[in-house]
Amino acid sequence: MERVKVGVIGAGLWGVNHIEAYQGLAHAEVVAVADPVPGRAEEISKTFNIPHWFVNHEDLCALKEIQAVSIVTPESEHLKPVEAAAKAGKHILVEKPVAYSVAEVEKMIAAARQADVILMPGHLLRFETRYALIKEMLNNHELGSIASIQARRNRTKGNFKKYARAHPIFAVAVHDIDILLWYAQSKVRRVRGYHRSVQGSATPDLVWGIIEFSSGAMGIIETTWLTPDAVGVFSNDCLQLSTDKGIARLELVDGGLSFWLEGGLLVPDTIGAPRIRGHVEGALAAELSYFLACVIKGEKPQVV
Repeated sequence: MERVKVGVIGAGLWGVNHIEAYQGLAHAEVVAVADPVPGRAEEISKTFNIPHWFVNHEDLCALKEIQAVSIVTPESEHLKPVEAAAKAGKHILVEKPVAYSVAEVEKMIAAARQADVILMPGHLLRFETRYALIKEMLNNHELGSIASIQARRNRTKGNFKKYARAHPIFAVAVHDIDILLWYAQSKVRRVRGYHRSVQGSATPDLVWGIIEFSSGAMGIIETTWLTPDAVGVFSNDCLQLSTDKGIARLELVDGGLSFWLEGGLLVPDTIGAPRIRGHVEGALAAELSYFLACVIKGEKPQVV
């Protein structure tokens, strides 16, 4: 099997998840990591036996053996690595949200088209089995015409400290916005959004959104960072899709697995990036595997 040599730009928590997911794939070989934080890239390269490490993303992109890169930097720092990778002829997976402005996204698209490389956003829920099965049933006309979609994606107060740099629409609700667009397959006609700062922070910790599609379908999203940490439930997520033929209901509060320990309740991630047999699996691994398959085949991604 052909192995794609990959570089990972950004070695934070999710960047490490990318590294571990790639290392669990038979058709991937992580050969370089870059991070501007002093000592971070070197530390990660030693931990995961990655041969090359860099402080600057430009140096990683200049490495000739690399065929593809994952860009897992903060949202505001996506554009320059994308442009550098495209200029160097590398295929690109860039994490969500792709950018904070349409103008930046347009620059990324132009750079990728000029270089004739793949530019794929990291919307991993399109690769999560249950979300994908709903899409399959919609495509096969087994569910009928969508009337409404309700999506909830709530997180803990403690994790808000890590992600308060970004408005919840970009940090979390972008998942559900993407899913609604994917399912509805209709242009958005009208949007209403509401946010509040319940904990008094500069960044809102509660968001409600109402989306009206040209098809007549309605979408409702809810995102909060208000779940008490002591509850032991990191993700309080669900989705309900109503059509003229029935209902699709996806309840993800505990993922069907929980541990009742002396220290309290523990509900592990069974969806996005669970660690099994020493590697990251789940939807992230499926997404990266698909990205690499597109690179190997020389095909444009169709799922995202």
